[in-house]
Amino acid sequence: MNVRLVLAGLSLAVVGSVFLPSANISAASLQGLTVSPLRSELSVAPGTSDSGVLTVTNKSSQPMNVSLNAEEFKVIDQQYDYAFTKESAVAKWVTFERSDLSLKAGETSQVSYQLSAPLDAEPGGRYISLFASTDTGPSDGVVGSRQRIASLLYITVLGDVTRAGRLISLTSPWAVSGDNDWSVAIQNSGTTHFRSRYTVNVSNVFGQNVGIGSSGDALILPGTIRLISDNLPLPPFPGVYKYVYVIGLGDTPAVTETRLVLYIPIAAMIIGGLATIIVIGLFVRKLTRKA
Repeated sequence: MNVRLVLAGLSLAVVGSVFLPSANISAASLQGLTVSPLRSELSVAPGTSDSGVLTVTNKSSQPMNVSLNAEEFKVIDQQYDYAFTKESAVAKWVTFERSDLSLKAGETSQVSYQLSAPLDAEPGGRYISLFASTDTGPSDGVVGSRQRIASLLYITVLGDVTRAGRLISLTSPWAVSGDNDWSVAIQNSGTTHFRSRYTVNVSNVFGQNVGIGSSGDALILPGTIRLISDNLPLPPFPGVYKYVYVIGLGDTPAVTETRLVLYIPIAAMIIGGLATIIVIGLFVRKLTRKA
């Protein structure tokens, strides 16, 4: 069977077809199979349950058989690539109302599921992927593919949990002429995930706000370091500016970092270069006349 792996819409390897959510989309779709929501954050106390609903849609023009299953997941690097464990005690916390669907072309089905934390569950974060899977391509057994689309559950087992964030590094360019990125690495040494909210404000060297900035957020899982990058907001005019970064760190107070950035847009560089050439030409011409 010919299979491939798709993470956040990018083909990465020849091992299976999986679609995982990126930050800016609300529903996953691959070869006509759509699942929502893409992510959910749940809190349960040991020995209690919570429930949710998974919406599965067949947007293709052909009937589709879909199977549902749960797998525990973790991240394996600072870019937050995922690894899955099917045979996991945590994955068994999820039970589906029904695990097999037959969808007509264009049909949508909602499937309830229950999340049950055992009485002896330790407080902290648990992470489960709800997979919707279907086979595509020819049915003769020679060539085909299996696609899987994930809805991610970020679970906190209630109790004495911590969200201990730490800023590892912040990278901001010192000079830019156009579109550029800044990045930050954040560590979570706590026991459950937190959402790091960040803002970037820009002022001139006298501290006057120039009216531009940006903001965003990212989930940081426990025991990991996440590398986050975002677009650098650009001021309207060339000059030296102060960039003030405020990085949220869970239960730890937010960190504020300031960097100086020289902004010289390409148009200004071209005009400056032409002006320099003209000045040099006039100077040489003047020397030639004197000679």
